Amino acid sequence: MSADAGRQAPPDSDSPTLRGLLASVLAAVRSRPPSELGLVALPLPALLVGVNLLPGVEAWSFSLATEGVFESRWALWTAFASSFVHADTVHLADNVVNYWLLVAVAYPLSVVAGWRRRLLGSVAVYLAVVPLVSAWATVVALGGLTDAPTAGFSDVNSALLGYLVAVWFAALAAESGRSRSGDPPGVDPRWSVVAVFASLAVAYFAPSGAGYFPPLPAVGSLFAVGAVVAAVGLYAAVGRPRVAELDLAPERELLYVTGASVAAAGVIGSLVLVPFGSNVFAHLAGYAVGFAVPFVGVLVDGTADRGGG
Repeated sequence: MSADAGRQAPPDSDSPTLRGLLASVLAAVRSRPPSELGLVALPLPALLVGVNLLPGVEAWSFSLATEGVFESRWALWTAFASSFVHADTVHLADNVVNYWLLVAVAYPLSVVAGWRRRLLGSVAVYLAVVPLVSAWATVVALGGLTDAPTAGFSDVNSALLGYLVAVWFAALAAESGRSRSGDPPGVDPRWSVVAVFASLAVAYFAPSGAGYFPPLPAVGSLFAVGAVVAAVGLYAAVGRPRVAELDLAPERELLYVTGASVAAAGVIGSLVLVPFGSNVFAHLAGYAVGFAVPFVGVLVDGTADRGGG
């Protein structure tokens, strides 16, 4: 028996580890200005906590007895403000934790994609637009059926979920652009629309935990067809995504796996296995707006690149 036979083989340095991912994240965090990190992580949770400490804030919940978002000034105010109001401390804590979880993966992916400003701009749009859009969607879907109040930040969190899908593909596209090979592997960021259409198809096909949101196969079929048409068109225009050929560092691979896992869990938890009492129509509205805002930027970037070429 050789002298080396009893020695333990060193761990495979090419295997991604959680420690390596955390080390990479910490290194990335240290490389960013503290003010930028604070702007992403702290103001919105502080705002949510502050709003819910105000006396009488429960009155800001949006009543589904309202006939429309623009019915009155009070209806318009509650349609907006209700997204920042929560039923209780557990509801508030759940949305704050979900916000941090989404931002924890969306922010580093935004850095990779060169989307730091787009992230901040998108969040600003979400805060201004998503509460009104989600209230309108809820009234259209449930108005007249109940007079229950609705409140919570989950519609804006769903918008961040839509952003996460878009930036995940954009970051991979940025990785493709950094390849040194003559014929670099590639992932076009427009493939994100296929993922979103497919996720919406699943949401409408699968039975949810909310009795007011039964499966709607006709709607699900439309999104499924949209996903197939988009996939065929993109395959003809830019070819298939070649993710496996990017030769990423193990920790970077783990970042993408984590991002995809958070996105998949978010879609399942907010659109498919919906807890009883959750407003799935607000989630759907937020998810759609959340994806559309950065995806418009993707299309504009593509047009500019072709024009510059």
